[in-house]
Amino acid sequence: MTAHAIASTFDRGGLALAGVAASIIQDRRDLQADLDAEQAVRNLSAAQRAVFAVERQRQALVAAQKEVIRVRAEAASIRAENARLRDELARMRSRALEAEGRLVRLGKAAAARRAA
Repeated sequence: MTAHAIASTFDRGGLALAGVAASIIQDRRDLQADLDAEQAVRNLSAAQRAVFAVERQRQALVAAQKEVIRVRAEAASIRAENARLRDELARMRSRALEAEGRLVRLGKAAAARRAA
């Protein structure tokens, strides 16, 4: 085995260990942030907790209202598309009936020519 191959193996191993270490460090930071947030909530007074609860509810209400507006707009768009497609279907049915009528007339004319 060459020195380069040995060094490359160590490099790959070192990079793998660095990646694992970085993941562990980030997980610990995330956990600490969560613990800090929980402690901050515990440190709040009852009035402050109520204010934060109301604020969270207000944010949820605003998000729900925005979702309602989005869904209503989407429903209106779907209704408009449905109306357009129904109109197109009616036109296609009319064209199909006209074509069928022409075929019947041509068939009758051909039968009359054969009979004559």
